[in-house]
Order: sequence, then structure tokens, then C-alpha cells
Amino acid sequence: MSEFSDRIKEQLEQFNDSIDQIINASRGLYIKIKEESNKQFDELVKAGEAQKTADASLLDQLRKDITSPFEDMKGSLNQLRSASLGLVVKTREAGEQYFNELVELGAKKEEVTE
Repeated sequence: MSEFSDRIKEQLEQFNDSIDQIINASRGLYIKIKEESNKQFDELVKAGEAQKTADASLLDQLRKDITSPFEDMKGSLNQLRSASLGLVVKTREAGEQYFNELVELGAKKEEVTE
């Protein structure tokens, strides 16, 4: 029974060591997150201060950043509209040509049967 209890005792110690490592890792993670978030906050403050002293105002930059993707989209929509109109025109022209060919073919068939 001594060997069995020694094994259990050893496994319990390993388990406790693992738990201690997990706890220490969690503490380390918390400290790292706190340090990094403080660094990032300081960087954001510096960037904001630099923007304040820059020539372009924040509202002008924000307006530009928001509207520029829509300008690109507007151009794409105009191209799409033009392409759609072109497709309709081409289809109509091709349809008229096909209709004229059918009329000619029908007229020739009618001449042959007469």
C-alpha cells in the first residue's frame, strides 16, 4: 500500500505544481495585458496630440476617410449602369439584326414555294 500511496502523493504534488504554474501564468498574463494596454493608451494619446497640432483638422480627415470609399463605389455604380445600358443596346441591335435575317429567310422561302 505504501507504493500506491507514494504514487498518489507524487501525482498530487505534480497536480499542485501544475495548478501553481497556471496561477502564475494567469498573473503574468494579467500584468502583460495591463502593461501593453497602458503603452497603447500612451501611444494613442501621443497620436491624438500630434493630430491636434497638425495642419488638417480631425473632422476634415474623418470626413475624407468616410467619403472616399463612397466615391469609389459611386464610380463603380456609374460604370455598372453604363455597362447595363450598353448590354441593352447591344441586345436590341442583335435582336433587330436577327429579326431582319428571319424576315429575309421567310421571304426567300415564300418565293421558293410560289
